[in-house]
Amino acid sequence: MENSAINPVFISRFLRILERDDLVAVIHQLHPEPIYLSSKSWCDTVSEISARTRLNNGIVRELMDRRLLIDNSDIDCKALESSRRQILQIFNRPTILYLMMAQGCNFKCTYCPIPALARRYGERLMSFEDAVAGIALWQKHIEECSQDNNPYFLIFYGGEPLLNREIFEQLLPYVDGEKSAGRLPEKLELMLCTNGFLVDERLSKLFAYYGVTVAIGVDGPEEHNDRFRITSNGDTTFAVIERAIKQLADNGVRVMASVTITPANVYRLAEYPDFLWKLGVAKFGFNLMKGEALIRELAGKSAEDYCRVAAHGVLSGLTSMAENEPCYEYQLEKKLIALRNGLPFSVDCTCYGNQLVIQADGQVSNCPFLRFDQGDVRELPSTFRIGQTETVKKWRYRLPLFNDSVMADDNNCVLDGGGCAWSSSELCGDAIARDANNAIFTKEIMYELIWNLLPEEQAKSLRQGQITYWSYRRIGPLCTAGTDNL
Repeated sequence: MENSAINPVFISRFLRILERDDLVAVIHQLHPEPIYLSSKSWCDTVSEISARTRLNNGIVRELMDRRLLIDNSDIDCKALESSRRQILQIFNRPTILYLMMAQGCNFKCTYCPIPALARRYGERLMSFEDAVAGIALWQKHIEECSQDNNPYFLIFYGGEPLLNREIFEQLLPYVDGEKSAGRLPEKLELMLCTNGFLVDERLSKLFAYYGVTVAIGVDGPEEHNDRFRITSNGDTTFAVIERAIKQLADNGVRVMASVTITPANVYRLAEYPDFLWKLGVAKFGFNLMKGEALIRELAGKSAEDYCRVAAHGVLSGLTSMAENEPCYEYQLEKKLIALRNGLPFSVDCTCYGNQLVIQADGQVSNCPFLRFDQGDVRELPSTFRIGQTETVKKWRYRLPLFNDSVMADDNNCVLDGGGCAWSSSELCGDAIARDANNAIFTKEIMYELIWNLLPEEQAKSLRQGQITYWSYRRIGPLCTAGTDNL
């Protein structure tokens, strides 16, 4: 019906259109619960909106309910402010404590920033006193947050943390005692990130006793792994890694794997889930090779093509993403949970306030690799909070959601995840610069996950004209359970 008296409506600045196989997914970047239509239905709807006809039909009402069509530009501004407040609440939750047990490493993986950091800061080992002070500072952060059902993570990191084995072994009973006394969260997960070289039977039993999850770096089968992951003496590492994983699994230790996507393995990623399962890995994460190492290894080939191939390789190997089933690739799981919860986006890093990093020399920072030291952990006032530092506040502006250009630049996509500040710093000389490669990777994955929310039955009905549109709606909130930077 004609309705010439109706107020004009506008397309929201945050509306994005995805097209595939004669279908359209319409999303609001700030709360991406998609509406799916046939391409013809969408074209007809746009024409009707432009002509201001039939503005009371079902599709238009649904678009207006989702704030994809608006009759006042203030609606976009208010939606942006609401999303910023929501994400700041998430950022200010101190989810992760990194204890950088050792600055040095017994490996020299060719893409890793640790050797350069060791040359700059020295191959320091964390003291027990600095670790305890770091835990106490983290406790102060946690006390200010309302408790929820989501876990916290204490991660023993490096370099190679087992180079500081004596202090690590002292910390396990200390942390256990703090948790038993109620000074650390009940839902506290301990994780050790290691290359596996120093894992032995005694350590494996210790991990099992204290419930430590062990994350081991392994870049796929031997021919892929050994091209980049080598010892400081230049020896290959796959056999050592394989032995460590088996020993850990045999002792009942939960093993995760951190897999770096390299030009050597990018076309084989679909094979990796099955390979890692057979190796004894319970969960894994894919991480893009970053910075100058990536440019060097690509040797003039397109970084954009590499990122797109990587994104589709990650997705092609994952066959189970049903509504309430966990995804065993944790980087993807975070994005899937954010999407299902209708959150604006899932950031690629937790350096925006979620993590407190205690470096091996006792300095406090927000990032393990790109150090903007805030002071010695034993000398900082008890009121210090990582999320209130100027570094963290500044870094948040590298995210489209917190950059005012998001209201002026239609190409500034909230869903690109922000990427890696260390990579931006290395390639552009500026931590705030856009990480273009990671943005491509994250957007490709987010867009694919959006299509994954459309059941095949509804897709078929849309193509055949049996239904006009289908809307995805959240069933209820899900708990986050992912970690970063492993």
